[in-house]
Amino acid sequence: MGYTMDGFRADVKTAMGGTVSAGMPVAAVTPVSDEGKIWEFLYGKIGNAYGTAGLMGELYAESGLRADNLQNSCEKKLNITDVEYTRLVDGNNYPDFINDKAGYGLAQWTYWSRKKALLEFAKGQGKSIGDLDMQLDFLWGEMQGYKEVLAVLKAAKSVREASDAVLAGYEKPADQGETVKARRAGYGRAFYEKYACSGQGVSSGGMTNADCPFLVRVGVDDLNIRKGAGTNTAKTGKYTGKGVFTVVEVRSGKGSDKGWGKLKSGAGWIALSYCERV
Repeated sequence: MGYTMDGFRADVKTAMGGTVSAGMPVAAVTPVSDEGKIWEFLYGKIGNAYGTAGLMGELYAESGLRADNLQNSCEKKLNITDVEYTRLVDGNNYPDFINDKAGYGLAQWTYWSRKKALLEFAKGQGKSIGDLDMQLDFLWGEMQGYKEVLAVLKAAKSVREASDAVLAGYEKPADQGETVKARRAGYGRAFYEKYACSGQGVSSGGMTNADCPFLVRVGVDDLNIRKGAGTNTAKTGKYTGKGVFTVVEVRSGKGSDKGWGKLKSGAGWIALSYCERV
């Protein structure tokens, strides 16, 4: 049987007054979102800016990207804050965490088996239930069981495509109408514009704007040089040939999961997926 609300509130007062039972250490939680860290983590796993943005937009719609976020309606119903709820769970003072049907965390995990897995994962790492790094690791591990969604994220050609896949196949909210889809995809596009279009965190292997300028080695004879960052931009009609080249800017773009590099020579842009950092 679950807690009554009166019993729960009494335990809140006790626990918050300093009486916390032995168990998990009360670790620091994330009071506000750290979207840059989330983008970097997810892009590093997905390797596709559209997929990363689509997933982030969905997570934003669920939790505002706050790892300690308790479902708003449950905050009101239980008369408790996100931080108080998190501390109670961490201190083993709220045994009903698994079965209370309250959405929690980045993905607003709600179903009992998913909350149980999250709690066990946090305890296994010795982390707070509201720890951002722990939740990102858990989320990515959980995503391995959603192979169709994961495949879309890695191959998506638009933010909307990725966002819709996460909504229907992973988050599965009650309302999946067009208005909800459009709004969530809009959140994703905002992240895409902020991070991918500015070239932040859209590459790997030491090939980001933060690393510029840097040298890359091209091992093919026919790597096209384009006028812009993406296969949807015009070819210059020239190729790099094999050799070492200097990249002075990195941007996300269609056709290269590692982003596009602007050549120091001014000849144009090349797909970094066909290059290796020297």
